[in-house]
Amino acid sequence: MPRADFYIVAEPAVPYRFVCQLAEKVRKEGYNIYIQTASREQAATIDDLLWTFRDISFLPHAAIDSTDAAEDSPIIIGWGGEEPQRRQVLMNMSGAVPERTDAYERIIEVVPSDPASRHQARLRYKDYRARGLEMHSHNIESVHG
Repeated sequence: MPRADFYIVAEPAVPYRFVCQLAEKVRKEGYNIYIQTASREQAATIDDLLWTFRDISFLPHAAIDSTDAAEDSPIIIGWGGEEPQRRQVLMNMSGAVPERTDAYERIIEVVPSDPASRHQARLRYKDYRARGLEMHSHNIESVHG
């Protein structure tokens, strides 16, 4: 059964740094990741941060529309409806429930703490639960660089 994890981050803005930190942790566990964003601009922000969020390392990745977006890239960043094949983890930043929740072992939702984001996350949580996903919530008080 797929698992959905909701990380409620105390930061009121979109917590991009936490997304990168979480992607790094998930990669260390050996999983391939698809980061679904709401727009090309949001994808570009994540792309830039994956190169620079740590001084001594970066996370190998590719944009879904890039010629470098081979299926063997450990992290693929996308937006819109196109999804890569064979991803174990979906990091969903799009604000919408993905159509193919059963295509992933784990779905990760990173939720800013503002009321509108939390309300939308509650709706997604209910949708995932209705689809039979194993549900988990985590409160993140601070994000360190």
